[in-house]
Amino acid sequence: MLILTEKPSVAKAFAEALGVTRKDNYWENGEYCIVNALGHLLEDYLPEDYDPALKKWTLDTLPIIPDKVKFKIIIKTKLQLQIIKECFAKHKNDPFLLATDAEREGEVIGAEILDYVGFTNYSSARRFWVSEALTPDVITSGIKNAKPLLDYSSYKDQGFARQLADWLVGMNLTRLVTLKSGKLLHFGRVQTALLGAIYEREKSIFNFVPEPFFEVKAQLQGKQPFTVKLINPGNEEYPTRFSKDLNLFLSDIEKIKNAKSGRITKINKEKKTVQPPQLFNLTALQKEAHIKYGYSPEETLNYAQTLYEKYKVLSYPRTPSRVMGDENVALVKSIYDKLAHNANIAEYIVGADPSFINSGNKRLFNSAELQDHHALIPLAPLSEAVSVGENTVYFLVLERFFALLKPPYIYNSVSIDADVSGYLFKGTGIEILQTGWNTSRDPDNDEDPQEDFSGLSESADYPVLSINKEEKKTQPKKHFSFASLLQLMENPRNEEGKRLSGLGTPATRGAILQKLVDRKYISLNKKNVLITDDGKFLIENVLKNDNLAAFISLPETTRWEEQLHENINGFTSGIKDFISRAVRDTDMDVYQREKKSLGKCPLCSGDIYEGSKNYYCCNYKAVETCNFAIWKEICKAPVSASDVQTMLAGKKTKIKKCVSAKTGKEFKAAFYLSTDKILMEFENK
Repeated sequence: MLILTEKPSVAKAFAEALGVTRKDNYWENGEYCIVNALGHLLEDYLPEDYDPALKKWTLDTLPIIPDKVKFKIIIKTKLQLQIIKECFAKHKNDPFLLATDAEREGEVIGAEILDYVGFTNYSSARRFWVSEALTPDVITSGIKNAKPLLDYSSYKDQGFARQLADWLVGMNLTRLVTLKSGKLLHFGRVQTALLGAIYEREKSIFNFVPEPFFEVKAQLQGKQPFTVKLINPGNEEYPTRFSKDLNLFLSDIEKIKNAKSGRITKINKEKKTVQPPQLFNLTALQKEAHIKYGYSPEETLNYAQTLYEKYKVLSYPRTPSRVMGDENVALVKSIYDKLAHNANIAEYIVGADPSFINSGNKRLFNSAELQDHHALIPLAPLSEAVSVGENTVYFLVLERFFALLKPPYIYNSVSIDADVSGYLFKGTGIEILQTGWNTSRDPDNDEDPQEDFSGLSESADYPVLSINKEEKKTQPKKHFSFASLLQLMENPRNEEGKRLSGLGTPATRGAILQKLVDRKYISLNKKNVLITDDGKFLIENVLKNDNLAAFISLPETTRWEEQLHENINGFTSGIKDFISRAVRDTDMDVYQREKKSLGKCPLCSGDIYEGSKNYYCCNYKAVETCNFAIWKEICKAPVSASDVQTMLAGKKTKIKKCVSAKTGKEFKAAFYLSTDKILMEFENK
C-alpha cells in the first residue's frame, strides 16, 4: 500500500505504527511505502506565467481570467515532489491511501499532488480521516476503516473553487485598486470584507456623540450590601437614567440622601438553569484563549497543533464541531477513566459525574450536529514538559471537557422594588441555588457580575449605607478584539439579526486576521483591534467602486460562502462575472489620490507627503532640489504617517522595538528630529 501524508511527522508516526523502515526521504518495506509532502508542494501560476506581458500592471490587461487554472512547482520543495513522483511510479499498481490532514485544505494539497503525478486510480483509492491523535492503535484502526477517497470529493471541489476565487479576486482587484489609488493595496475576498467591518465599527465610534446622564444609586445592607437605582418614570427606554440637564428635585435628592432605611416592597424571582458550555471547536478555543490570556488566534492554533501532533494529548484541533459523534461514547468513557485518577488534574475533576457520559446527553453526543471532526478533547495527561502556551491551551480544553460532565448551574434571577423616602428604586441580582459546573457565579454577565440578592425579604426594612448621584455618558460600541472578530466570522448577522453563513473556516480564520496584521492594515492596542492609515486608505478606495463596496459587505460575502456550498459552478462563474463588472465600471477620476501634507519640511518648509517607501519633501523635483526624506523603516522599526507628523511637530514618537544593523541586537528607542536629522532617545536612558 502507498500512503501519502502531509507532513514528515505524520509519515513517521505511520511508519512507527506499521513497522516500516526509513529510506532516504520516505519509508518502505514489502507491504507499505509511506511518503510525505511538506504542506503545499505546488503553487498557483502568477499572471505572468500565463503570459509574460502580464508582468506589467496595467488597467487595459484586466480582467485576468485564465481558461484553466495551472500550478507550478515550489522551487524550495522541488526535491520532495520528485521523491513522491518516483514512489507513485514505483507503486502505481498498489492500493493507495491519502492521509493528508483531514480537512478541506488537506484534501486540496493531496489533490494537487495526485494530479501532478498523473494518478488515475480514484475508484479504488481510500481516505484516512480521523480526529484522534495519531497513536499506533488509531493509525491501524483508521487504515482498516478508511472510506473511499471519492466520498470526499466535495471537499476537493469546494477547496479548488475557493482557491480559484481567491486567486481571481486577489490578482485582479489588488491590481485594480493599486493602479487606481497609486499605492500598493492588497485585496482579499474575505480579508477585505473583514477589514471593511472593522472600518465601519471605528467610523461609528469616531462619529458617536456621547450624551450625558446621571443615575442615583442606593446601597442597602442585607446579609451583604446590595444596590438599587432610582427609577425615572419619564424614561421608558432607560428607566434608571436622568437627563444631565434635568435638575432632579435638588431638595428631594437631599431628602433621599438623608434616608436612614429603605423598604423592599416587591420581590420577583425567576428560576434559571444554565447547562455547561459545549466542548471547544477551534474558533471557540481561540476566542477563549484570547479573552483570558491575550493569545492571537494563530498562536492558539499552533499550540493546539503541537499538542495534537507532537505530544498526542489533544484531538485534531482544526475542527468546526462542538459535539462528539453518537458512536464516541466509549471513547469519552475511556478518556475519563484515563484522566480521572491523575493527581495533577484533580481540581478539574471535582464534581464531574461519569454518568453524564451516555448517548442521551445530546449536548455532548449529537451526530446530527457533527461536521468533519468531533470537538476538541484531551486524550491523555501531559507527561512531558511543554511551553507555557501549550500548557495553558491544554488545560483550557481539559477544563471544558470535565465541565460538561458536571451538573447545571441553577440560580434565581431576582428583581426587587424598594421604597426610599417615598421614591421608587429597583435592583436586579441573583440567588444561587446550585453552583454545579460554574464557579464564576454569573455566566451570563461576566463583565458586570450580578450582586448576591439571597436572603432578602419583602416588606422588610434595610439600613441605607450610602446614596450617590453618579454622572455618566452613553458609550459607543466597543472596538473589535480578536475574540469578537472570530465571533463575527463564525456567526455573522445581518441588520435584522438573522444569522448568516460563516466567513472562512476554523482552520483559516486566524490566518486571515494575522494577514491583516502582517500587511499593517490593523494594529493592536492591548486587546483592541484598530484600523491603520493604510487600512483606512484601502477601504476608502474600495468604497469608491459600487461593485467593490457591495462585494465587501458582510451579507454579500456570506452569500458567496453559501453559494460555494450549494452550487460550485454558479459560485465560480459568479465570481468571474463580478470581477469583469468591477473592472469595467470603475471610474478613473474618483480614484485620483489626494495628497495629504503631514507637516512642513525642516529644510525648505515645503509639504511632506507619503510615498511608497518613504516620506518625502514636495520640492524634491524643484529647481533647487530638497532631498529631505524619512524612511518608512528605521532599524527594523516601522515609521507611520502619525510618527512623521509627531516628529515634524518637534515631539518624540512612542518607544519602538529596534534592531541594530551592526550587532543584530534588539533595543528600544523613541525617534525625534534635530533640524533635518533623526535622533534616538533610548529607553530608560
